[in-house]
Amino acid sequence: MVVVGGGSQFNGDGKNDVFVGAGSLIGVKGFELTIWNRWGEMVFQTNDPQEGWNGRVNNSGTLSPNGVYPVIVKYIGPRGEPISLQGFATLIR
Repeated sequence: MVVVGGGSQFNGDGKNDVFVGAGSLIGVKGFELTIWNRWGEMVFQTNDPQEGWNGRVNNSGTLSPNGVYPVIVKYIGPRGEPISLQGFATLIR
């Protein structure tokens, strides 16, 4: 089970500075997490469930503005079933 959603402060205090999903991924294949801005542009993508979003475009570019960002997580479950989850990440500086 993967949980999507929540907020991150991204203020550099070392607490809650990275948005990352939570849950068990035992037996999961083909993991993909994408985060989008309100104009439909992808601002982050990873295939590593341990890698989180730091509030910058592709984790190294321009700082993204405060706001709510759609999040999509896709993977193949342990029984071979395709899973697609949608949620939101709230960015606050």
